[in-house]
Amino acid sequence: MDIFNTMKNIYDLKKAGYRKSNFKGYFETDPETFEENKKNHDALIKQMGWKKRECGSCNLCCKLVPVPALKKDSNQWCSHCDIEVGCKIYKDRPLDCQAFSCGYALGMTSESFKPDEVGFYIAMDSANDMMLGMFKVYTEKYRLANTIRRLKKVRFGFGNMKGFHISYGPSKEESYFLHEDYEKGSNEYYGVKSFEELKEWAMKDMPPQLIEKLKEIGKETW
Repeated sequence: MDIFNTMKNIYDLKKAGYRKSNFKGYFETDPETFEENKKNHDALIKQMGWKKRECGSCNLCCKLVPVPALKKDSNQWCSHCDIEVGCKIYKDRPLDCQAFSCGYALGMTSESFKPDEVGFYIAMDSANDMMLGMFKVYTEKYRLANTIRRLKKVRFGFGNMKGFHISYGPSKEESYFLHEDYEKGSNEYYGVKSFEELKEWAMKDMPPQLIEKLKEIGKETW
C-alpha cells in the first residue's frame, strides 16, 4: 500500500466516529459507530484514572461548536441552552452532544481549567489533531491571546501529545497551533504558528505531488 492510501486509512472518518453532515459540511457523530466509540472512550477514562466532574454553571460547549442535527452553527448559543443552568433537552440531546465531554468534565485537567472561567476548553474530538499529537482547544476570538498565554505554560504528560490546535472561529483558517516542535522563546513550552505560517512551514520541503494529495485528504477529513 502506498503512502497516500495509508494516510487515507489513518484519516478514515468512520473509524474515528464521524461522518459528513448535510449542514454546511460539518462533521457529526456517526450513529453506526457511536456505541463502540463510547465504550472505547469510557475505557480510556478508566485506564487514565480520571474522575468525571459535573459541568455546573459552564455551558461553553453549547456556544462554540456546531451541532448539525440542530442546525446550530459554531460560535452561537444553542437555542436549547439555558445559560449557566444547563440543557433544556438533555435527555433527548443529539448524538454529537451525547458523545462530547471536554477535558475538564472528564477530569483530565485541573479544577483551575473550568471552561467558563478560563474562556476555553480542551477536547479530544478531532481525529486529525490526535494523530498529530495535539489536543483540540475551542475559544472565542477576543479571548485568543489570553488562551495562548495560558496554554503555553501547560504540560499534561499525556502519551505522545505535544501541543494544541486552538480553534477560534468556524473556518479552518481561524486556527493557531502550539507545539513543542515549533520555534519558541525562552522559558516557554510551546512555539506558536498561525494556520498560514504552519502551512508554509510544513510544505517548504514537501514534494508537490504529496502536497496536492494532502490537500485532497484535508478537504475530506477536516
